[in-house]
Amino acid sequence: MKRSSIWILCCLLATSVHAQPGEWRVTGRVYGEAGELLPGATVIADETAQAVTDTSGAFDLRLRERPKALTVRHVGYFLQRMRLDTVTFSGKTARVQFFLVSNTVSLPEVAISEKPVETLFQENYQTNLMDYVFAGKDLLLLVGEGKKYYLRLANDAGRTLAEMRLPAEHFIQLHQSCTGDFHVVGDAWAWEVALSGQKIDTLPRYPAIHFHELIEPCVLIHNDFYFFRETGPFRQSVRYVYFDLNKQRHLLAYIRDEAAEEQLSRRYREILHAYMQTIPDVDRDDILTGKSPLADPAQALKPENLGKMAETNALVGAIGFFNVLIADSVYAPLFKIGGLICVFDHVNGFLLRFDMALGGDSSIPIGYHHAPGWRKETILDVALDRVYGRFTGKNGGLVLKEIDVGDGGIRKEYAPEIAPYLADNFQMRNGYLYFIGQPEVNVPNRRLYKVNLFKFGK
Repeated sequence: MKRSSIWILCCLLATSVHAQPGEWRVTGRVYGEAGELLPGATVIADETAQAVTDTSGAFDLRLRERPKALTVRHVGYFLQRMRLDTVTFSGKTARVQFFLVSNTVSLPEVAISEKPVETLFQENYQTNLMDYVFAGKDLLLLVGEGKKYYLRLANDAGRTLAEMRLPAEHFIQLHQSCTGDFHVVGDAWAWEVALSGQKIDTLPRYPAIHFHELIEPCVLIHNDFYFFRETGPFRQSVRYVYFDLNKQRHLLAYIRDEAAEEQLSRRYREILHAYMQTIPDVDRDDILTGKSPLADPAQALKPENLGKMAETNALVGAIGFFNVLIADSVYAPLFKIGGLICVFDHVNGFLLRFDMALGGDSSIPIGYHHAPGWRKETILDVALDRVYGRFTGKNGGLVLKEIDVGDGGIRKEYAPEIAPYLADNFQMRNGYLYFIGQPEVNVPNRRLYKVNLFKFGK
């Protein structure tokens, strides 16, 4: 990961920025949804000037030209955008107010539904559910209809609250960043999403490669520390680093499957050697001198580069098997559970626990991932601070095992009486399991399910 990513995020969340001098002026205050003043919110005008709210939530922006829009960011709240074409300026001065909505997933008063299983969205032959994320107490869906794509805000019962058509692009992903903001990502471009009540808006687009290099690697903000994930060669190692308040970089954890990395490195060298026998000398020299992306294992894993080497039937087979091996990457997720930063090291069999406030760390052995049916996935319920391992039961059904972060053992098992085909995108909040699955093997229409997990405890 490029070190510059932390500076970009810090700029977005700057704590002290002077308003720029100019003829136009926009002042106002930023509040929380309950009307509380929000100091430390960053107010940006047309991506060219910014100010930070003071202790009374107030800001003062001065610009050379009339601004078109304001964007407000604050950690723990949804990004909000206001277009200024309908705002009245008195002379060249305007006053506005923002009420930000918290993006915290909180525990409601009643967490138990009468229905053990609910369908929140159902595809048909015209619509496809591409992705979804939690948006506070609601859901944000990425829906495809033919060549058109929409962002849809729905409540927890699946009722549509708002919808926005996206620009022409092939969209593939919705993502909530470590700062809490949403990004919708396509093949070439990405957009940041703003939510204001039940209104959806997007900021100007930016290259999707910037999302993958700068936004996606940031996995957590805790005590004003920024935590980033870095993936090593052939996806067989994971390094977690964090930046402190002084912007100093520190290593948190490094997990590597050395044997798997060496095996994949050897296989890749064999593929590259075979490919080099099929190309002209000038192209071969580019590889040998490091000028070609094929000489860099990190670049070589991109589909377009691997596909380029499929010159013979033997290479097609070798690359196909190589892709299967790469898919079995190191799995070591990082979660914040209570006041601890927890890294689940499934390579060496340890749960690493870090207390960033007290500066202590500890490790305990884990072994649940060696049990039959392990699906190489853990799911965090942020609201309840519980983490679950996903397994396949003896009858092929879904089984979740709650992991005790105190001793590394299994606290309880849950076996929901639902096992749709091709289920993926498992997420949890407030004791409910959400996922996308296909109820009938011969009908390619999927559903977004909501399962009351506590009704299926063993």
